[in-house]
Amino acid sequence: MRTPRLTTLALTVGFLSAFPVVARAQGDDGLRAITARVHGTFVDKAGGLGVLSGDMTVVRFEVVGGAVTAIGAIVGALADSAGNVLGAVNQELAMPVGNVASTCNQLRMDLAATDGEVLQTLVHFDKEVAGFDSRDGTTPKALTVLCAASQTLRQPATPDALARLLNDVTVAMAVKVLR
Repeated sequence: MRTPRLTTLALTVGFLSAFPVVARAQGDDGLRAITARVHGTFVDKAGGLGVLSGDMTVVRFEVVGGAVTAIGAIVGALADSAGNVLGAVNQELAMPVGNVASTCNQLRMDLAATDGEVLQTLVHFDKEVAGFDSRDGTTPKALTVLCAASQTLRQPATPDALARLLNDVTVAMAVKVLR
């Protein structure tokens, strides 16, 4: 009895993990953004472990409670422990940021574990890594702002300064998308 439930759950998680990537690949080929895979768990109505799987695209950074926080749109799906999809997810999520590093080509940061409400369900999100790779062919995108970020991050920055810096990167990438 337990093996079929685990198999169904594993297949559902696999399906849910693939879906957001396929949808993004078809519609946003030119998109350049700070992104992360997100995974969360919750206790469902049957007392089992449900899952949320999706992608997060960071849209801005804020200082919340003295910590830099990434605010992003998550797109994915929520499924219960039996593998039943409870609904598509398309909403905002805030995750604390740490360990920000940049080169002239890449930006990387840790997103701390957090709890958030999704489809009226309290979900625990795991720690994730978010990033952006500016290379597309031979010409790096957002080269100037990433190099400036790299230089700035060599010294400790206040949360406000770091949030401004990361927002500058986000804006520069958005401008690249529009061109």
